[in-house]
Amino acid sequence: MKYEIDAKHYGTYDVVIAGGGPAGLSAGLAAARGGLKALLIENSGALGGTSTIGALPFFLGAYDGSIPYRRMLELGLNYEDLPRKRKVVGGIYDIITSRIRKEGGVGPCKMALSDKYPALSRFGCHDEFTFNIETGKRIFDELADEFGLSLLYYTSVIDTKMENNEIAGVYISNKDGISYVQCRALIDCTGDADLVYRSGFETYKGDKETGEMTAIGFITHIENIDCTKLSKYIEDGGDPWFLEQCALAAKERSDGNGNTPPTNIVMFPLTEEGVFMINGGTNHDFVKDKNLDGTNAKDLAELTKIGRKRAKWLVENLFRPYIPGAENCRLRLTAAYPGVRETRRIVGEKSLTEKDIISGTRFEDTIALAGRHFDLGRKGDEEKEKEGGLQEFASTNALGGGVASIPYGALIPRKSKNIIVAGRCISAEGQALGPVRVMSTCMALGEAAGVATIIKLRDNVDYKDINVKELQNTLRSLGAKIDV
Repeated sequence: MKYEIDAKHYGTYDVVIAGGGPAGLSAGLAAARGGLKALLIENSGALGGTSTIGALPFFLGAYDGSIPYRRMLELGLNYEDLPRKRKVVGGIYDIITSRIRKEGGVGPCKMALSDKYPALSRFGCHDEFTFNIETGKRIFDELADEFGLSLLYYTSVIDTKMENNEIAGVYISNKDGISYVQCRALIDCTGDADLVYRSGFETYKGDKETGEMTAIGFITHIENIDCTKLSKYIEDGGDPWFLEQCALAAKERSDGNGNTPPTNIVMFPLTEEGVFMINGGTNHDFVKDKNLDGTNAKDLAELTKIGRKRAKWLVENLFRPYIPGAENCRLRLTAAYPGVRETRRIVGEKSLTEKDIISGTRFEDTIALAGRHFDLGRKGDEEKEKEGGLQEFASTNALGGGVASIPYGALIPRKSKNIIVAGRCISAEGQALGPVRVMSTCMALGEAAGVATIIKLRDNVDYKDINVKELQNTLRSLGAKIDV
């Protein structure tokens, strides 16, 4: 390839981390903290991934107890009713959230603005930790500087250089042109296993049997909502899911051109008064092609354009006319990048399965925990839940059990030597990806990958051959939660 000849030499590092979302941020911090010369490469201008660029400024999954929305409706529950008995993520997650908390971050297990407006505790997910996006961006930068992690923004890793089935380095592209970075190890935190795929290791997309991938979201923020009026609506017994309002809007406002409200609203109070994040109503259910692929640039562009139009339509045709307190609301922002939940997964040295989670398998090489419910939204899920399959774990979880363990082997692409992954592209089959793909758990996976890299490079062994007991003990000493 031409770029292999023309590429300038950017530098030599112990480890390159591709992707600066929650997994990549934690992996980079963990590696740098351990003394490695680490470079994190991010194609946007900020760390945090979906939490910042994707406009979803909260981390889910640090506690157990969540159950699916449909089940909550069946039981007559709201998010605040769910027990949160056990913390399942610590370590770098605690470092990040404690720093943000000092500047106004809220949670987990507590909703933003609920001190002033207690009724707002009926909204959102109570295992979340909410923060201001700009505060998060700055603090992530500050932590990288403090830990000695080098950052390269506005840059994409476009390929790897392979020598004897081993990563010798990566090719990057930015305003400088094409450059080459030499490295001894690579952590793929792209979410899509881009570099595992480009290196020739086995991956697959979506459901292994059907190829179905979960809906891509497109987050919207709405401002100037009257919290006093909204709170009174809830206090008077109003439905926080707004099912009746959505049904009425569908009857009166649908225009026959694909513009119709969602069946319910999931809205989350943010740290600024009157500002709410809306999750739903702008996802790919409103695109004619229902098989949008988060690794396809054309699909992402289409979804983004439609999502922006949908956001404006929802403000004008659902929120202002029908939602109490939203009569004078305004569209504040839409995400700079869609919320892709699922694309490629690696075929790992080990794999986490639905059966493992439902039955409570405890792996000898556990390096992270997850407490989130199954939430990928597959055809036939309702039947599975009625049969006691997927719902069994979720219901047990809601009653205080159901914590899933994640094996180290699920982070290692099969037959690889010096590449590891963290985040939603780990080897998790079927619905097993649901509990492990959320941001808090991704942080735990990233920290494990970073610490594993320290051991791997020190001992000069392949990732699959490191001393896992040492990895586990080190994670425990750093405050990570790995014991089921």
